[in-house]
Amino acid sequence: MNKPKLRSSVSVVKLDNGLVEFFLTNTRQQIRIKLNNENILQLILELDGSLTIDEIIKKYNMDEEIKEYFISFISYLESKSIIKNNTNVLEEDYIKFRRAVNFLEDFSSDSQDLSSMWNNIKSLHVVVIGLGAVGTWVSALLIQNGVKNITIMDNDRVELSNLHRQFGFTESDIGLLKTEAMQKRLKEFSSDIKVNRIDAFLEEGILEKVIDNNIDLIINCADKPNVDTTSIWVGQYCMKHNIPHIIGGGYNLHISLMGQTIIPFKSACVKCFEKGLEELNNIDTTNLKKLPVKNRKIGSFGPMCSMIASMTAMEAIKVLTKKIIPSNLNRRGEFNIYSMDVNYHNVEVDKNCDWCGKEGIYT
Repeated sequence: MNKPKLRSSVSVVKLDNGLVEFFLTNTRQQIRIKLNNENILQLILELDGSLTIDEIIKKYNMDEEIKEYFISFISYLESKSIIKNNTNVLEEDYIKFRRAVNFLEDFSSDSQDLSSMWNNIKSLHVVVIGLGAVGTWVSALLIQNGVKNITIMDNDRVELSNLHRQFGFTESDIGLLKTEAMQKRLKEFSSDIKVNRIDAFLEEGILEKVIDNNIDLIINCADKPNVDTTSIWVGQYCMKHNIPHIIGGGYNLHISLMGQTIIPFKSACVKCFEKGLEELNNIDTTNLKKLPVKNRKIGSFGPMCSMIASMTAMEAIKVLTKKIIPSNLNRRGEFNIYSMDVNYHNVEVDKNCDWCGKEGIYT
């Protein structure tokens, strides 16, 4: 390590009996260490990245015993992500994105690791399908947090009723294509981003016609005719081309879907989920008759939409880093807006899956 610096997200608490607790705020980790020399603690607190280890040793005139202990302790703290090398590999973006970088630091082993994660976020290509109550928020959150190459897909136009729950649209946008209005809004965040438009609705087979294979992540926020059907359409394309994809959520009455993250051939695919949730969804409707209700429309509430979008965007960032393991592999969640409870349904990879199993069509 060249110039050690105490990570800005780390808090330090001195306990009894020589114990010191280092708390990594971003990852909620607590690391307790018993120090044999209290002067070393004060020295650690003063690490600001301005001096090399040799300069620190010289400044404090350490004898061989203290020097050996100090170097060993520095190495240990680095292995626990408590201190870092102050070499700034993100100078170009650091001022604008320093809080995002601060968060990612606790998931990196060193500066080069952090640089790799950040460059992935900036350079990889994300497609967001559906610019409704979830897709608009997801698109904005990704751009706000470093994504610079995004494609947005929809063919709907902005309506007055969209404004209370969909991000970025104003009364002056009414009548415009959502892709047009959102492209303009996203570029207001940052002039150096690339926002591609696909003015089309999602339907079976269309992705082969409208996007190329240079895609790193697809987020499906389309819900017409329903989320299950659009998930199949997106899943077919992504499994064929080995593209990670996320089911971007939706809602039904008071339950809000926190969709699954799928890494082809490494986690449960859409078909695995379809089979895995059969028992949950296997309701005998033989003797049930659904009555037509005139002008039926399910309610939607802005805070619920943005919350689900935030969770989806966080999963997307994890995928893009190629380092942080996504939380919703092999599971999906349902958020109850009334009780604030989250209920997860776990689904295992099906070895006999029609898509990703041993003899699956995409294997």
